[in-house]
Amino acid sequence: MNEEKQYSYAVFADIACDLSPELRTRFEVDGYLKGYLCTPEADDVEGRLDLSDEELDNFYSSLKSNKNGYKTAALSVDDVTSYFESFLQQGKDVLALCISSSLSATYNVMTCAQKALLEKYPERKIFIVDSRKYSVALGLLTVKACQFRAEGLSLEQNAQKLEKIKMTLHQMGPIDDLFWVASKGRISHAKAFFGTVAGIKPMGDFGPDGMVTVLTKVSGYEKAYKATVEYIEKTIKSANEQIIFVAHSARKKQAEILASKIIEKIKPKEVIICNVYPMCGINVGPGLLGAYYFGTEITDLKFEKEIINDIVSKL
Repeated sequence: MNEEKQYSYAVFADIACDLSPELRTRFEVDGYLKGYLCTPEADDVEGRLDLSDEELDNFYSSLKSNKNGYKTAALSVDDVTSYFESFLQQGKDVLALCISSSLSATYNVMTCAQKALLEKYPERKIFIVDSRKYSVALGLLTVKACQFRAEGLSLEQNAQKLEKIKMTLHQMGPIDDLFWVASKGRISHAKAFFGTVAGIKPMGDFGPDGMVTVLTKVSGYEKAYKATVEYIEKTIKSANEQIIFVAHSARKKQAEILASKIIEKIKPKEVIICNVYPMCGINVGPGLLGAYYFGTEITDLKFEKEIINDIVSKL
């Protein structure tokens, strides 16, 4: 990589961004706000975004056996204030992105820290963007923020552009561990059993509230791959200029297959395969496979549901 650039403001997200060390280095992300994970073996331990594939496989295996044994804990206002201040003391302003406020109190914690610090550093600026997303979607939005900064956008311009595009960020792909879904009370265990026998895989996209809503179901991975690629094709914009993230939770082989099909059919600028790390993984569970990209503005999902169901009906 070229010599590190000096920017007038820092760009970072909280740990829910699921950006690996390699991606953070490549796109010049200034860091991430850590959180805490309560495991079956110990009290709170600091969350990490540098686990190896083997460590992640072990985590998801443990998670499947201890569905209620893992919990997350957000940082305190003091923790966030200290982290923000580390940049302000360097003479840098701050652009912080966070997990959807509908899922976590992180946004409120950040705004409390922002208020206190702006009183202490009136000459500095702190902008906080509620991503209305989580996991790799938050990561992709953070990457865009770094790209906007590299293009010369000011802090204010960057925050405004993120607010404009965040509701054009889509997810599409299947989840195949229905027993995990049942354990969270989203379906009955009977449906999980018969759905698993039939190879049923729910598929969804982000709604206006930032939550993923199931739009359709397919049987088998081959249909899931085809439906995902066709859905992307019908909802993506400027595909050849985009980096598409393909994320998975303990489904690396399937992620590689989906990535290759996206490259072949969609022909984006690049496809990057990403892991879902434990802080998001304890809620996502094993079995997630999803593509993340920018496209049409997300509606109340009626439009999106019509698109995916039309695709599925022809498979």
